[in-house]
Amino acid sequence: MKYVSLTILTFFGLIVQLAAQPKKQFDIFSYSSPVGFILKEQKQRLLYEKKDGNSFCQIHIWPAQQGSSDPNANFKTDWEYFAAKPYQLTDSPTAQTEKQNGWEVVMGASQASMDGIKFIVAVSTFTQNDISWCAVSIFNDEKFAAIIDNFLLGVQADSKKFVKKINQATPQNNETVINNTNSGITKSTTNFDDGWTATASSDYVKLTKAGTELRLHYIDKALDDARPNTIDAPEYYWSKYVEPYFNVSNLQKWSGVQYPVIYHLQANAVEKKTGKACFVAIKIVYNGGARPIVVIAPNQNSYQQQFPHPNNIDPMLNANRFAVTAKDITGIWKGSGGGGVEYYTAYSGTYAGMSAVSSTDEFVFHSNGTYSSTYRSASMNNGGAQFGGQDFKGNFNVTDWNMTATNRYKGKTTKFNAHLIAVKNGFLLYLSDPDNSSINYTLYKTK
Repeated sequence: MKYVSLTILTFFGLIVQLAAQPKKQFDIFSYSSPVGFILKEQKQRLLYEKKDGNSFCQIHIWPAQQGSSDPNANFKTDWEYFAAKPYQLTDSPTAQTEKQNGWEVVMGASQASMDGIKFIVAVSTFTQNDISWCAVSIFNDEKFAAIIDNFLLGVQADSKKFVKKINQATPQNNETVINNTNSGITKSTTNFDDGWTATASSDYVKLTKAGTELRLHYIDKALDDARPNTIDAPEYYWSKYVEPYFNVSNLQKWSGVQYPVIYHLQANAVEKKTGKACFVAIKIVYNGGARPIVVIAPNQNSYQQQFPHPNNIDPMLNANRFAVTAKDITGIWKGSGGGGVEYYTAYSGTYAGMSAVSSTDEFVFHSNGTYSSTYRSASMNNGGAQFGGQDFKGNFNVTDWNMTATNRYKGKTTKFNAHLIAVKNGFLLYLSDPDNSSINYTLYKTK
C-alpha cells in the first residue's frame, strides 16, 4: 500500500513538474525540450542531440512549408530529400499513417550506415490541407524510440501561423516589379574608382559597368522563412529574382565540393521586357540572412572574364555604400552587440552555467550640428554581473565619407570613416574609427 501511495505521489509530482516547464517556440511550433538532450541548432531547423556512451540520437524538426494536399506525396518528397539522397537508400520504407493533433502523419524508417556506423533514420511527415512539416530522427539504439515518439506527440503546430508567414512573404499590389528607385538616401548613386556605379533602390543595389549589371538584393526575412525545406537556395531565389524577368536555357548549377557551400546557378537568357540576349547568374551569400546577387552579362565569355569563380562575386557586396549627408543622419540611431557561451558537462550533458556580454549604443544627431551619444555594457559570468557605460556630447559635421565628432574619449575629436548601407525599407549608418579598429558602429535609425 505504501508503494502504491509513493507511486501516485511521484506520478503527481512529475505532472506538476512537466506542467511548470515553459513551452518553447520555433517556426509554427510550440514544444517542450526532450529531457537530457542538448539544443544544437534553432535557425534553419530545430535540432536536439543526445549522446550516451556509444549510443546517440538526433531529432530534427524542419519548418513548415507549402506542399501537396496528399500526405503520401509529401512523405515521398521528404523521404527522398532527408533520407534517400543523403544516406544513399534505394528501397522505399513501408509507410504507416495516423492522425495526430489535427495533422495527417505518414511515417517510415530504414537502416542506414555512414563511415562504418549503422543507425536508423526515421521520417515523419505531417500534413494539414496543403501545409506540411517534417521530423527526422537518427538513432542507433532502440531505447530512443519511445523518447522520440513522446517528444513528437508534445509538439503543437499552428497552421494559422504558417498562413500568416506566407502572406507576409507574398508581394502585394504588383510589388514584383523591382525598379523602384526610392531608397531614401540623398546621394543614392556612387561612382567607384574601378568603373562600377552603384545605385540604391528600395529592392536592391544596382551595379553597372561596361554592359554588365549586378543586383545586390537585400535580406528579406519573410522570403527566407517561406523557402520550402526541399528546395535548395539557388533554385528558390532563382525563381524569385530571375525567372520573372528572363527566359532561360542551358541552366547549370555549381557542383564543386567546397565549404562553405557554394550556392550558384547560371544560364543563357533573354530579357522578357526588351528581348535582349544575355547571360544570367545568381550567387547566394549567407551573412545574417540570404543575400542573393544576380549578375546580368552580355554573354558567357564576358561573365567568366569578370567572375571566373562564383566566389569572385562575393566582394561585390562591398559596393553597397553611399555618401553621408547631414540630412540623412539627423535623428536617433541605435546599435547593439554581444554574445554568449553556454557550458555543458561533456559526459552527462548537464548544464554548467554561461558567460555573456552585451552592449548598446545610441547616437542622437541634431539639425543644429550638435550630437549626444551613450554607450552601455553588461557582462555576466555564472550569475555575477558587471555594468559599464560612457556618455558624450559635442558638435559634429559630415562630408561624403567622413563624420567628425568633438569631445569623444578623453575630450578628443574623432574623425570617423562613414557611409550609408542600403537595406530593405531604409538604410544603416556605418561608422569606424581609423585610429582604433575595435571601435565601429552599424546603426539603424529609430526616429
